[in-house]
Formats: sequence, structure tokens, C-alpha cells
Amino acid sequence: MKRKILVPMFASAVALSMNTVSNADNLEATTEKTENDNKAIALDEYKEEQYKKATIKDGVAVKIRENGDVKKVAYSGESFKVLATQGEWTKVYIDEECEGWVPSRYIDIEQTEGYITAEKVNFRTDSSVESDIIEELEIGKDLQVLEVQDEWIKVKSGDKEGFVNANYLSEEAPIIEEEEEVLEETTEDDLLEENNSNEDKSNESTQPQRPSTQSNTSSRPNNHVQTNEDDREEEPSNEQEESEDTSLSEDTQDVPVSSSTAVQSVLNLAYSKQGSPYVWGAEGPNSFDCSGFTSYVFKNAVGINLPRTSSAQSNYGTTVSRSNLQPGDLVFFNTSGSEVSHVGIYIGNGNMIHSPSSGKSVSIASINSSYYSARFVNAKRVL
Repeated sequence: MKRKILVPMFASAVALSMNTVSNADNLEATTEKTENDNKAIALDEYKEEQYKKATIKDGVAVKIRENGDVKKVAYSGESFKVLATQGEWTKVYIDEECEGWVPSRYIDIEQTEGYITAEKVNFRTDSSVESDIIEELEIGKDLQVLEVQDEWIKVKSGDKEGFVNANYLSEEAPIIEEEEEVLEETTEDDLLEENNSNEDKSNESTQPQRPSTQSNTSSRPNNHVQTNEDDREEEPSNEQEESEDTSLSEDTQDVPVSSSTAVQSVLNLAYSKQGSPYVWGAEGPNSFDCSGFTSYVFKNAVGINLPRTSSAQSNYGTTVSRSNLQPGDLVFFNTSGSEVSHVGIYIGNGNMIHSPSSGKSVSIASINSSYYSARFVNAKRVL
């Protein structure tokens, strides 16, 4: 507990020391003021926080400190997960090995999203197991957090507000896609082994029959190969996705040209962020998650404030069909089991620019690849 209140106590001690110096010419007055100050020193309660984000205000560069040491200098627009508050100070998460305190007057604090962590969770009308169930939420579903209570959390899903049990909501998204990728990679290996086995069997069994069956099987071998290719593309491994993104990125380094000034501004800024790493909850300027990337680009390129999560963004703007997509449109996908869990910016020619997932960076991918095509949900036009 002493460690938790060190920075606020340090700030109070500095203020007290300054008062003492300013009254050094009057010992009696100094003593009296110091005693009063000591009586007045009552540090606010250390309060742990959840589902909150601190963003450095515009035009500000502020030092984040821990135990009196400067851990980081943060600049306008940088965002951090809030860990706790105490008086006029806010404790924030910097990275896995570092956290620190920042004066609250230099930051804007807002609620963030939470993620369902169980297979099926009841979304209720009130904070009670006796209240009506609005719907069942699936694992990975992201929700806008409105209010944190003791055992219940008030959330918003789409246009509906309700409550979920706090035990089944987390600030960290459950790892679902990575588990699927492991299965997909195994499936691909199995398919490759099956293909090799089939080829060996074909060489052994069809050689004597080749003169008599050539005309009857001229189309069937091609169909068989095509089916296997389709199967592999529908369940791409992580390596397939990475190689696909890299090849597209190399071929599409030039920013597409648009007749719309607003669209061109969006494309220019989006392209300038290629290579920026994916960081969950990050909104730029140097790292992003998927919806943080789209929010940053539209806000800074054309002044449009999109909702924070991909699910909420999918309800913003005018719905357009996949066949009528234009550069600058937002494209949404189901990649983690929830209705919408990923978003990118369409750039034309069947491609999008996006911040994919942990371990990757802002890059270009085809929405027509079997992975994204099978997971396409809808598209929105906001320009």
C-alpha cells in the first residue's frame, strides 16, 4: 500500500516544502501553517480502476513517474490503460515491465470495451440473476462498458443496454483466432500429406490403366486438385496469411488515387502507417488495434469521430453491398466468433488496409481471400 500512494505523497510533500520556504521569514507563522497543513493532509483513497483509458490531451507533453523516476514522456494523443486513481493522480500501464503516475489534469479518461470470456453469457435487463435475459452473448463479443459495479457491469451491445456478470467480462480479448490457426495449420498439413499419399497411390495404380482411362479421367484429376486447393484456402494457416499480406503490400506500395479529396486524405494517412505494430487497445499514432487504426485515420484525415469498437463502427454510416465497394469504405469481418470483431479500410481492387492481429503490423490484405471472404459481414460508407 505504501508503494501505491508514493507519488501523491511525494507531490504533497513538495507542496508542503514550498509553503515552508515561502514563510521562512516568520517562524511562528511557518510553524502554525505547517501544523495546519499536516492536519489537512488526507490522501484520497487509492482506487483500482477497470475498463478505462487515459489519453494525453492536445498540446501536452507530460512525464509519467514511478517512485519519483521518470518512466516515460508521453505526448498528445497517446493512450494508456488506467490502473488506479488517487486524488489528482492517475496510475497508468505503460508496458509489461512498467507503469507510472500522471497528473489527472493532463489526460482525458473514458470507458473502454470489455470482452466476453465464456462460451455463453446472459445479457440481462438488470443487475440480478432474477432479471430478464435480453440475449446470450458468445465468447469474444466486445461490449461498450458504461458502468462498473461490484458484481455486475453495465454494458451496451449494439443499441441495447444491460448487465453482465463481472466474472465473465475482461479487458483482454480472449485468444480465439490463434487457437483456430493452430487447428487450421494442422488441417493444412493433413491435406498436404493426403495429397502426397494420393499422388503415390495414383502413380502405383493408374500407370497400367493410363491408355484406357485417359479420356474418362481428363477432367477429374483437375477437379480433385482444385477441391483440395479450395479446402486449404478456406482454412489458411498463420504463415499463409502473413505471406499473402506481404506480397500484397509489396505490390501496392503506391497510394491509390481517388477523385474525392476526403477519400484521398484517408488513403494517404492509412498508407503512411504501414508497418505500425498491432497493440490491443492502441489508437496511434505509432501502434493500433484494428478499430483504433480506423478511428485514428478518419479522425486525423477528415475529422470524423468513429465509434471506438469494430462492432459499434459496423453500425455507423451507410450500408453498401460488397459489389459496390469504393475506396474509403469500412469493411467488417467475423474473425473471433462475435458478429463483428475486425475492421479494415477498403482501398480498391479487392484489397483493404488494416491492423490485423497480435504479432503483426498495419498492412494490406485481399478481402477476396477465402479467409476474409468467408468471414465478411458488411461494409459501411462514411464519406
